[in-house]
Amino acid sequence: MSAAQKAALQAIIRGYRTTKYVNYLGVAGHSAVRCLTKVADFLHTFPTEVQLMWPTPLSVPKVLFFALRYYILIHHILAVLYGLPTGRSPEQCRTAFVRIGISSILVVVASEAILFIRVYAFSGRNRKVLIYLILQFLAIHASAFVLLTKFLQTVKFVKFPIPNLVCMPASTNGHMLGGVFALLLASVIIVMFIMIYIAFRKHRDFNSALLTIFYRDGIFYFICLSVLASANIVVNLAAPDGGLKFLLVQTEIDLHVILSTRMLLHLRGWAERERKNNDTNNVKETGTMGAMEYSTNYRAHGRPLSGIKFQKRELISTRGQVTTTKTGTEDSELV
Repeated sequence: MSAAQKAALQAIIRGYRTTKYVNYLGVAGHSAVRCLTKVADFLHTFPTEVQLMWPTPLSVPKVLFFALRYYILIHHILAVLYGLPTGRSPEQCRTAFVRIGISSILVVVASEAILFIRVYAFSGRNRKVLIYLILQFLAIHASAFVLLTKFLQTVKFVKFPIPNLVCMPASTNGHMLGGVFALLLASVIIVMFIMIYIAFRKHRDFNSALLTIFYRDGIFYFICLSVLASANIVVNLAAPDGGLKFLLVQTEIDLHVILSTRMLLHLRGWAERERKNNDTNNVKETGTMGAMEYSTNYRAHGRPLSGIKFQKRELISTRGQVTTTKTGTEDSELV
C-alpha cells in the first residue's frame, strides 16, 4: 500500500470515528440518554400541557408551542434518516443533510419567536418595542438563513472505497456555520439586555412572583443558550473539516425547544396559581397594588381570563378584607 493510500485510509477512519461521536450526541435513538431525556421531558410536562394549553383559544404562542412540541419528533426522525443508514451515494447523503439543516433553522426560529413574544409582553405591549423586535427578528434570522444556505452549499460528500459507511461530510466551511451561531448568540444577548432595561425602567417598583418568573426564566434561557451557542462557535472554528463541527448542533436545537416550551408552561402555571390565590383570599380587582398580573387565556370555573394583563395596583386592607384599585391596565392576548 502506497503512502497516499495509507493517508486516505487514515482519513476515512478518522472521519468515521468523528461521525460516530456526532451521531451519539445528535441522532435521537442512537443515544439512550438523549432519548430518555426527551421522553421524560414530554411525560413530565404533558399533564400541564393538557391543563393549561389545550383549553386556550387559538393564539400565536399556542401555535408555536404545539408546532415545536410535536415537530421536534419529526426533526429527530430526519436526524435518524441522515445518521443511521449506510451505503448511500454522495447525492443521497447531501439531500438528507440539507433536509436536516433546513429543519434545524426552522426549529430555532420558532423557538426564538416565543422568546421575542415574551419580551413584547414584558414591555407591556409597547409599540416601539414591538417594532424594534420585529426588525431585529427579521434581520438576524434572515441573515442566519442566508449564512446557513451558503454553508450547506460548501458541504461536500464523496464516494469512499469502503462500502456500507454512514454519511460523512468530506469538507465543510465551518466559518459559515459559526456565523449562524454568532448571530443567534447576538440575538439572545440583545433581547436579554432589552429585558433588563425594561425591568429596571418600567417594573422596578413592582413586587410580583409572576414578574420574577418572567425575569428569572429569561436569564436562565439566556445563560443556557449563550453557553451552547458559544461552544458551537468555538467547535466550528477550531475543529478540523468533517463531522466534528456538528458535535453540539442538535443539542442546542433540543435545548431551544425544551426551554421555550417549558417557559410558556411555567408562566401559565404561575398565572393560574396567582388567580386561585386571589380567589381564595377574596382579592377583588378594584384597587392598586404594585404588581404585574398575568393570566392564562382560557375559561376556568366559569370565569374568562385575559391573555396577559399588566396592572399597577395599590393594596388597601380594612379589617382583614383586602381590596385593590386599578391605576393603569394593559391587556394582551399573546400568551
